[in-house]
Amino acid sequence: MPRAVICLHGGNRYAIPLSAVRRVTEMTFISRVPRAPPALLGVMNQQGRVACLVDLGPLVGLKARPARPEGKVVMLQRQRGDVGLYVSEVAGIDDLPAEARDLPEPAGAALAQVESAEGPVKLIDPEQLQRAIDNLVEA
Repeated sequence: MPRAVICLHGGNRYAIPLSAVRRVTEMTFISRVPRAPPALLGVMNQQGRVACLVDLGPLVGLKARPARPEGKVVMLQRQRGDVGLYVSEVAGIDDLPAEARDLPEPAGAALAQVESAEGPVKLIDPEQLQRAIDNLVEA
């Protein structure tokens, strides 16, 4: 994974391949969806389009948590429907080392890890992420 958006969430650092990201944006007003699972935080307006907002946590093995106004939204490149991932913070775009090691216990879409100057970074597999989001949104 050469270049990735580095996100902080739940005390961990995650790398989402740059090719899977459309843009990073600020939080806006969220409308809750009745009877939605906790990981589906709601829907929001993104440049005049309705986008689902999903908490990254449950997609990588963490508990769902409420969105905070200072959080960020990572809008994903998708064929069907606009989806944003809620993350606590975006640290930037980074070139990651090529040598990744598999996580002893893969957690959802986080399958491997690399070491960076700031500490370990869990690598998110974009295909696993898309499947997890589709399962969540269609539930």
